[in-house]
Amino acid sequence: MDFEALIERSNERYDADGLAVVNKRPTPVHVTGKARGRVTGYFEKPSTVDFDGTLVGGRSVVFEAKQVKKANRFDLDNIHDHQVEYLAKCHQLGGIAFVLIEIVMSQTVYMLPYPTFKSFWDNRNGGRRGCKSISVEALDVHAEIVEPGLVPVDWLPVVNKIWSL
Repeated sequence: MDFEALIERSNERYDADGLAVVNKRPTPVHVTGKARGRVTGYFEKPSTVDFDGTLVGGRSVVFEAKQVKKANRFDLDNIHDHQVEYLAKCHQLGGIAFVLIEIVMSQTVYMLPYPTFKSFWDNRNGGRRGCKSISVEALDVHAEIVEPGLVPVDWLPVVNKIWSL
């Protein structure tokens, strides 16, 4: 199943259990026409992040979800400036912001809290030492592994651990 669909299933269970209300954000599209079962249109504006919502206790949560199918590293080009800016704004206002990264080859999901992600992001153009990607080895050190649990992508226990909720 697609990574985002698994997250949506997890979020539905969290909602049913009264733990969180987190939804997939749709990309804003302007439909210009419909003919013979085909829809034409364009993106109105860049989307923010994939998921946002509220945790029990009222804390907001926002995150981007990325799946890496053919590599053992996460290319930073897979995230856009406007998404990083949105994560930053939410983090600065006290929200929980992170990136979930699934590495398909190792069947591992990592949670990279925004401040840690930001250090990689800021270093991507840093000359000789700049890195355009985050290796699995770096994720093993700087990110938390999201283990499958009661739901397919059980990210909430990791949030509770990192942010001491």
